[in-house]
Amino acid sequence: MLDFDRVQIALEGLGATADAAESHGTLCALLLDNAVFATWLSHTLEDLPDQGNVLAAEQLGVLEELYQLTREQLNDEELGLQLLLPDESEDFGLRLLGLAGWCQGFLYGVGVVGIASDDRLDAEARECLSDLLEISKLRHDEESSEESELQFAEIVEHVRMSALLLHETVNPLKPELTVH
Repeated sequence: MLDFDRVQIALEGLGATADAAESHGTLCALLLDNAVFATWLSHTLEDLPDQGNVLAAEQLGVLEELYQLTREQLNDEELGLQLLLPDESEDFGLRLLGLAGWCQGFLYGVGVVGIASDDRLDAEARECLSDLLEISKLRHDEESSEESELQFAEIVEHVRMSALLLHETVNPLKPELTVH
């Protein structure tokens, strides 16, 4: 996965409306509908930069790299999706806000693609959306402890698996054809 800070700097430089975690959540949800890079940018940036802006081109390159990597991870048979969240060395409260923001972004993207009312979603997929809604309400005033760190890791894994389950529900992986 790309470095959170590198993506955050690129987003800030481009005048993004959300941070790296929330933007990645939105991207993961938009990819439920196989959104193209430009669609994600339209939901992430206020305005697209001028074509001749070299720094902006470099920053867009970081975002395109994140787009491609996320797309690959969502379609990975090994369930390789990694959430773009603040690093473990960051303050616990900041990491909680990052996870809540990721879920908010994902839910925003789900609203954009309109799958919440999709009849392809079974009870388990709907429960995942409900869980993400609850996780999006996490507060940052939780104190870090060994127990809270363990719970945080479990919640991150639950969010990751929920995103993968929703993606698989809407876009079932096609098995590789084997030649005999």
